[in-house]
Amino acid sequence: MTDSLHTNSQLLSGFDHLARTLGETLGPGSGTVLCAWGEDGAEVVSSSAVLARRITQVPGHRRNTGAALLRETVLRVDARHGDGCATTAVLAQALARCARRAVAAGAHPVRVRDGIGRGVAAACDALKAMSEPVAGERDITGLALAATADPELATVLGELTDVLGPDGAIWVREANGDETARHYIDGHRWRARPAEAAVLAHRATELTLIEPLIALVEHELSSADEVRPLLEAAGRRTLLLVAPDITGAARTLLSVHRERALAVVLTTDRTRHSEDFADLGLLTGASVISPVLGLPAASVRAAHLGGVRRVLVRRGDLTVVGGHGDRSAVLQRAAALRSRAWELASGPVEREAADRLWRRQARLAGRTATLTVGARSEQEAEDRARVARRTARQLRDALREGVVPGGGVAYVDCLTAVQAVAPDDRDEAAGLNAVAAALKAPFLRILANARVPAPELALLDAIATGPGHGVDATTGELTDMRRAGIQDTTAVAAGALVAAGETAGLLVSAQLAVGHG
Repeated sequence: MTDSLHTNSQLLSGFDHLARTLGETLGPGSGTVLCAWGEDGAEVVSSSAVLARRITQVPGHRRNTGAALLRETVLRVDARHGDGCATTAVLAQALARCARRAVAAGAHPVRVRDGIGRGVAAACDALKAMSEPVAGERDITGLALAATADPELATVLGELTDVLGPDGAIWVREANGDETARHYIDGHRWRARPAEAAVLAHRATELTLIEPLIALVEHELSSADEVRPLLEAAGRRTLLLVAPDITGAARTLLSVHRERALAVVLTTDRTRHSEDFADLGLLTGASVISPVLGLPAASVRAAHLGGVRRVLVRRGDLTVVGGHGDRSAVLQRAAALRSRAWELASGPVEREAADRLWRRQARLAGRTATLTVGARSEQEAEDRARVARRTARQLRDALREGVVPGGGVAYVDCLTAVQAVAPDDRDEAAGLNAVAAALKAPFLRILANARVPAPELALLDAIATGPGHGVDATTGELTDMRRAGIQDTTAVAAGALVAAGETAGLLVSAQLAVGHG
């Protein structure tokens, strides 16, 4: 039994160690953490997500296991929602502490875990009930500022998200200089390049085709015999030919006919080319030319070619404007992709796939923009771009699922719902009490980090004032959080609480397993 208690103590010690460290970064008055490695390597970190990735090990095998459990939890929340690492850590730490005391006092771990689950479910229902739609660009920018602590980035992201709407997508790139700029894309853009660099010679940066026909060839073209039928099908019209690659005699023949034909090579991921060509075909009304699909180049006729109002070709991309495809079919495809993206986004490990589907639907719908993030150094540009991508995702969630009062107030306002749950027994009641105690933790930690005097008294004042009221950590004043523009994304608030509850429940179960081991 002594060994079991020691093991539990070490597991929870590592968990607490990482939770305390991540908690330092919560709120506008949060601090920074100095991460040092080797003899002369060091980095000042203020992002909880970056910090969780940097702290890969703590001393002691069991302590490291506890820290790893929390690290995996917070990074899963970050991957899914783009924010919430520090909040998850603070909630999980408070839940684990209260559950640990209950088990030490004789409560059964499984019943405590069940109580935590019921309390978290009640609180999440309360969060959804208090959620309100995002009011406009001011609210969006406020959310972005809270997520980035970067006024310039927040302003641009707020504008982009407001203009593009809930179905939009923002492509974030790193700039070579220190200027941050945005560009709204008119049409539908793919990464591509001219098959021949010479078509953009003499310092030309782009080439525009008006009302061209389009041939989409899903396989590499190397033979002139595969190109001739395409040129014949186009007749005297200008032809844009899009393929994964064009080499040899095929390129030579196209070069000869460069006055009426332009070849473009897609530079997107080849494993996704079937998706790219399918989307291009839908937009332009073109059939995808491929022997595998039953349409070899030799069989191509004029009816297999698509058309667009305008095409813009640059060294790094292809933009299609005014495709001749069936608009209703395009919107149906976009809606299906959007629905699938939301399904995947609700899972723990499918966020990358969801983001890819989201970009596809936004491109089909014509709601895209690029954000070029500048900085004084390459590392700073990389960091700002990463923050911009995470924040853009979070803002998208906010437009879809709404916002709740920020500063930890939304959790405090869930107390009534949790306290209204009738427990089946004393042990389950202990789990519910753990949730009630944990709901106060983010509010208190935010004020403690901001050095606001007497956080506990401030909490009592906020509760007495009424729902939606809390303390602005930047001023220390009691305020209506929504009116002050201090809000959190509902999805992040609920996601952090669910993850914290699951992890605390796992820790309680681990105590049972070790105790019987």
